[in-house]
Amino acid sequence: MVNSHPITLFLMFNSHPIALSLMVNSHPIALFLMVNSYPIALFLMVKSHPIALFLMSHPISLFLIVNSHPIALFLMVNFYPIALFLVVNSHPIALSLMVNSHLIPLFLMVNSHPIALFLMVNSHPIALFLMVNSHPIALFSW
Repeated sequence: MVNSHPITLFLMFNSHPIALSLMVNSHPIALFLMVNSYPIALFLMVKSHPIALFLMSHPISLFLIVNSHPIALFLMVNFYPIALFLVVNSHPIALSLMVNSHLIPLFLMVNSHPIALFLMVNSHPIALFLMVNSHPIALFSW
């Protein structure tokens, strides 16, 4: 309000319920995103995307969103259910792969490769070791 940020004022004047709720409760990340016009966050807030709004309060996803991590933004915008499930539940391997942008496992996750997803969900140690280290035979065999 002090800086008359146009999007913030637009949301307030139009009584957008999610925006007002976040502002009234001074949710620090939401206010930061609103004041700084973070475009994807604002787009998702205006559309009240339920998964995105839930993820906004999740500390790991907030870190990824604020830092414009491309995979995280892609998953949020496209509401990729399995990857979002892993992120919301703080699956350590999934979060590690997202933060470090390990490309081949992320490709398998985004494309729902069933064996890769099964192994990730069940944290099979050998398979995860091979995935994280891009073992060519393991990746080729998939």
